[in-house]
This record gives sequence, structure tokens and C-alpha cells, in this order.
Amino acid sequence: MACYKCPSILIIGHGELGFAIIDSLHKHSTKKPLTSLTILARPQTISSLPQTDPTKYSQLDKMNIHWLPLDIESASPDALKQAFKPFTAVIYASGMFARLGTPTKVTTAVRDAGVKYYIPWQFGIDYDVVGPTAAGGLFAEQYWIRKFLREENQGMQWNIISNGLFTSFIFYEPFGVFDKKGNSITALGGWDNKVTITAAEDIGKVTAAIVYERLDGKGGDGIQYIAGETLTYGQVADAIEEKMGGRVERKVLDVRAAKSILERDPENKIVKYQVIFGEGDGCSWDLGKTYNEEKKIKTLNFREWMDTHQF
Repeated sequence: MACYKCPSILIIGHGELGFAIIDSLHKHSTKKPLTSLTILARPQTISSLPQTDPTKYSQLDKMNIHWLPLDIESASPDALKQAFKPFTAVIYASGMFARLGTPTKVTTAVRDAGVKYYIPWQFGIDYDVVGPTAAGGLFAEQYWIRKFLREENQGMQWNIISNGLFTSFIFYEPFGVFDKKGNSITALGGWDNKVTITAAEDIGKVTAAIVYERLDGKGGDGIQYIAGETLTYGQVADAIEEKMGGRVERKVLDVRAAKSILERDPENKIVKYQVIFGEGDGCSWDLGKTYNEEKKIKTLNFREWMDTHQF
């Protein structure tokens, strides 16, 4: 890959992950002086941000961030292609609840626009291992996007960032692991089942390192595994009890029970996630195989995350 002295980078989304990536791209020590950073967001989101989240708006304004107003779900493939053409790199950081087909449409448009480097919305688990049929095909589109990138990229460089579960999701009540009000922890699949977790700010930090490495002509295409910590749900419960200074009720949602719920409510996306993480395939890996371990980039383990975040 060529070395780009003044790259233009587009980040799709500015939520928990998108903001962390933007912040890290802005602050990273290897950022070249003429690098430009642009955020793509819906027009109504951009116009309302100074009122709805003035703190975030002020932070982004101080970073000299540019804005690209566009709704990727309603935009035509050609409109997306034209919008992406000016950019050296595109990072898709806002796809968890995207409408079916949108990640594929974005990926195809990025390639067709001639973008040199792309990180798709694949922040999460290993979809090669999960496969296209698990939990009713929850991640089928992500599986096929990987196949597309490997076989139909037409020279576009790319990386996938596999970070496991966002650490904050342990405390996201609908996900069903920690119930603060009920003072309970539910193991998905069993107490010895493992999960890799990574803090959003660490995903941003490592992603920025990977992006600037690639734009400097180094590294290669493929999956980059990153992690804060890999631990069992039993270890999650132990850490929470230690932090809270008392016993927490322990429950188990086994895979059969989750699948039974899914049979009654087949469109329940959260239960589909619970099935995937309960089965555990592709949801954890050793820290020794991670990019951050290889590059000696410090990331937060679970206890460190709890010590530095409100939950």
C-alpha cells in the first residue's frame, strides 16, 4: 500500500465507538499534519447536535472536524459512491442496528468509489467462526461482507477489527448480563463460558494505530484481533462482587432456554445476541494473538474499566 502524506479520513458515526475512533485519530502521535477528519451523519443529527449534545459538539469542533450530512440507509448506491470518492480511507463505526443490507451497500460503494483503505462495520466477534446461520442468520451479512472483501475488493486495502464485546455491554441492561437494580448477574451459556471484552476508547486507540500504520504503507489486509481481557462469566461476577463489596445473585441463561425464547419471538435481536454469546463460538481469543499485545499498546482489563467508568 502507498504512503499517504495528507490522507482524508471519513468516519461513519460518532456514537460511543465513532467518537472514540475520532478522538484517537485526532490525538495519535503518528497523525500527519495535513490529515483531514470528516464525520458522516444524518443531516438532522448534525444540525441538532449543538443543542442535544453541546459537550460532544464542542469537543469535535475543537478537533477541527468536518461534517458530511448524509443518511446512508436512504441514500442510493450511486449517491454513496459519489460521497465517498474524495476520501483516502473510510471507517464504518455505526452499524450495530443498521437496516439489513446497509453494511453491504456501504461496503460496495466504498470499493466502487476508489477509496484506498476501508475498515467495515465488523467491530465485534469473529464472524468467520460464528458463520452465516447462527441465531437465525444474525450475522450472515457480516459473514458475506468478509467474503466480498477477500474476493471482490478490486485492489482496495482493508482491515477488520475484532474486539469481542464492548466492555460497556456487560452493563447494558437489555443485554441481560448485569442487572444493577436486581443485583444479579446472568452467565450466557454457563459460568465457564469465555468472552473477550474491550473498552470503546481502547478500540478507538488501537484502530487509530492500525489506520495510520496502513496509510504509512505498512501492514497488510486481514483481521486484526484486539482485546482488553478474556475472562469467564464467573470471573466477571467475581470482579463485580469485589467492586460492589457484596454478594450478587448469580443466574444462568443456557443456550436451550435462549433458543426457546427466540422461537416465540424470532425477531428479538437481543436474544439472538444472547444465543451467539451463549454458544461462545468466535466470542473469545487469547491476548497473545492480539495486535495490541504485539505492539505493546496498553488496554483496560475489566477491573480497570470499572475503576474508571460509571455503571
